[in-house]
Amino acid sequence: SSLPMGPRILKKISIPGTEGPGVSISEERQSLAENSATTIVYNPYAALSIEQQRQKLPVFKLRNHILYLVENYQTVVIVGETGCGKSTQIPQYLAEAGWTAEGRVVGVTQPRRVAAVTVSVSSPPLLGR
Repeated sequence: SSLPMGPRILKKISIPGTEGPGVSISEERQSLAENSATTIVYNPYAALSIEQQRQKLPVFKLRNHILYLVENYQTVVIVGETGCGKSTQIPQYLAEAGWTAEGRVVGVTQPRRVAAVTVSVSSPPLLGR
């Protein structure tokens, strides 16, 4: 049986210190400068509670599978569409499963500085911090 669409395990890795996919920092900065317009976000689920909104995200269907993989494998790479909940929901699932007990930390990496800042600002309120 195959996994449903959404986050999936990535088999191919890039080697640290080598040219990886994506754009360079200077290209990213230029792109940000060119696209510095106001962003409007549409949320069709705004009337729902936060918990109900979380359950609507594609990653929610794979919550138990992801927790199983993290428990049983030293390294797990999750790949999914933008907005599926990888950066915001999976750290919450890990926290809810006790992975942040006794001062332990769950880290989230992002390929771009803007994405990292966005996640660092949006995640703490979702975790009640």
